[in-house]
Amino acid sequence: MTNDNNSGTTNGETPKRSRSGTSSPYFDLDTSIKVAETIHSMGGGSCSSDQLAHWLNYKTTRSGTYLTRIAAARQFGLIESSGDRHSVTDRGMRIVAPVMDTDVTQAKIDAFMDVELFSKVFQRFRGSTLPTDGGLKNLFASPDYAILPDRIDAAIRVLTNSAEQAGFLVTNGDQRRLIMPSVVGATTKAQSSDEEKTTPTTPAEKPKGSSHPTIEHTSGVHSAIVGLLRELPPPGTPWPSAKKQRFLTAFQSTIDFIYPEDES
Repeated sequence: MTNDNNSGTTNGETPKRSRSGTSSPYFDLDTSIKVAETIHSMGGGSCSSDQLAHWLNYKTTRSGTYLTRIAAARQFGLIESSGDRHSVTDRGMRIVAPVMDTDVTQAKIDAFMDVELFSKVFQRFRGSTLPTDGGLKNLFASPDYAILPDRIDAAIRVLTNSAEQAGFLVTNGDQRRLIMPSVVGATTKAQSSDEEKTTPTTPAEKPKGSSHPTIEHTSGVHSAIVGLLRELPPPGTPWPSAKKQRFLTAFQSTIDFIYPEDES
């Protein structure tokens, strides 16, 4: 299932490798988002390393593939790690449990631009055509980028995949460009408020795009809690006991993580 050739690690640390001059993740954005989704859905926002390895179908926490995948999620700013614990960041929560329509788009933009290599390429070719893969190979091998020879092909693949997943990549025939995605046009709370003043509604109407019209005015409430509340089924809907218990467990774990007990 996984290639553990790089599993020579101790204390759960990332395996030692020769370093490229410009840092970039070994996995693309969508694959890294899956890590944050798993921590959110299975652990309520936080989990141990052995739990996460099991949920992602890795045989051991010392797997080189597992460690580099977790490292990629951290590089995108989707998760953070402390000792043996991993938790979803605010950026990760805006993707896996968005509150506003613009949350996912903006969070993916931030994640893409947070990677040194991706930001460097974007700034260099902003407004112009992106080189072919052959041109990128030459560029990445240059002293200005200093990507290791055996990492160049993977770096190009992860860059182009992540650019497409974050909405940056625009193609026209054989030409490719990196264009900053627009977050304008999605409905915001302020826009919704203005529309309600001019558009009559009936008591039975529900706000568009929300199955929970009562979850409003969440300013000051942690996004992890809001995201969990949005997972609740509509009132009166049958809810199997097993699913209900998983939700309660996830909610309890989230509360414990956000509001730790006073050790004193």
